[in-house]
Amino acid sequence: MVRGGSETYFWFDPWTPYGVLIDYLGPSGPSDLGISMDSLVSSITQGSAWTLRPARSERQVNLHVYLTSFSPFPGSDAAIWKVRDSICANFSTKKVWQFLRMAKPSVSWARFIWNQAIIPKHRITSWLFMLNRNPTMDRLISWSLDLENCCLLCGSAPESRDHLFFLCPYSTLVWKAVTGVLGFTNPPLQWDSVLHWFESATSNQVLLAALLQLWHGVIYALWQERNVRYHDGLTKPHWMLSREVTKQAKDKSAAMRNCGSELGLSLVTFWSAV
Repeated sequence: MVRGGSETYFWFDPWTPYGVLIDYLGPSGPSDLGISMDSLVSSITQGSAWTLRPARSERQVNLHVYLTSFSPFPGSDAAIWKVRDSICANFSTKKVWQFLRMAKPSVSWARFIWNQAIIPKHRITSWLFMLNRNPTMDRLISWSLDLENCCLLCGSAPESRDHLFFLCPYSTLVWKAVTGVLGFTNPPLQWDSVLHWFESATSNQVLLAALLQLWHGVIYALWQERNVRYHDGLTKPHWMLSREVTKQAKDKSAAMRNCGSELGLSLVTFWSAV
């Protein structure tokens, strides 16, 4: 916010609606207006009037028109944040991001991905698979890479997102083992069917949060297992992955409780009774 202008550079501070003026008016701006590159805003005023050469372009006219809308007055200049013409008390990364990004309609599966009970790295992996952006074998081959499309977990079918989660015999065992801990004996195996199942699997929000913890955990663990097999040739039995996923869900719940989360407390109580 410009008051006296003694702390604001005319050419290099974004003190007008046109942003940085050297960018807006171009390299010829200083010579056209007769204002040196290191000038402060206060140096082009006399009392409450502006001392500018007559405008020689449409953009200079715009600047002249803007300057007639206010006059300098005594006081110190101050930096302010404005988002969509609204002055913010503090800088907010969230508000800036929402202003810059291209907004799209909400998707039905968002609440299953962006759940506070989920470990962050698990959420990101699941989100990428939701968009089908991770480099599974079928996608790598679609990029013209010379590879044999064979699932690294079972070795009996082409690898794709839908096969890995959870039509693959290996991943089926892991998925059924972790959902069995919660009392679900026959969970769906096909990707879209699993998402549809979450809508009606339970009305208990704590149980749903625990189920989502396991779903995200299994996706992450299976993808890690697949990558270790691809790069290092090492394998784990399915029961070991199931045990690790369940332990991670319990550890995440305890961490949430220790941070004062009510959901975390409910999840710890839930997991202690399972």
